Amino acid sequence: MTFPASSAQRALRSCFGCSEVGKITLDEWLQGTDALRISSLPILATALRELDDLVIQKKEPIKRSFSSAVSVTRRASASTAKTHELYNRSRYWDYAQNAERAFGELYQFCFTLSKPPQSRNMDMETATALWSVLLSTRYPIISDITTFLNENSSYRGANKDIWNMVYEFCRTIHPNLGNYEDDAAWPTLLDDFVSWKRGKSLDGAGS
Repeated sequence: MTFPASSAQRALRSCFGCSEVGKITLDEWLQGTDALRISSLPILATALRELDDLVIQKKEPIKRSFSSAVSVTRRASASTAKTHELYNRSRYWDYAQNAERAFGELYQFCFTLSKPPQSRNMDMETATALWSVLLSTRYPIISDITTFLNENSSYRGANKDIWNMVYEFCRTIHPNLGNYEDDAAWPTLLDDFVSWKRGKSLDGAGS
């Protein structure tokens, strides 16, 4: 089964433990849907939306709800309540405990899944596409970074260090580069990006 590369579907592939980019094998599908107790496509769509909202879009977790057909007191255990959920949200509730950590795990999973198995690098076209999907909602500066990379063909690939440092850069550096330090130990790619962005800003100020 093949899926397009949306952020929600990448989150789902992470839950299913997929081993190949863009695909879910029959075994992965059966094991994943069984673990999540997915019984229909509408329920799968709900699970996708909830995972995307929580992990990618950085929205507040949904509130736990209880079946109106069953009387559940405030002291009811989580395991009792879980049996009345639309699907098995145990993984969702785990993610909700620390959505930032869950996103970090998804980010690392995407690198491992998307690079060639015997290679240490991911091609830059794939990396920029993934950065756009994974980081654009959280960190608008990634749009400038991908524009820079698309304009500069000298960067052919991203190893794990580049992959991690781009995330750290987006997470810590202000969009206006106000807290960027020239003597910090960023990779050359990001130093070059800063020079490019500053040049763009000067060009805009001078026009």
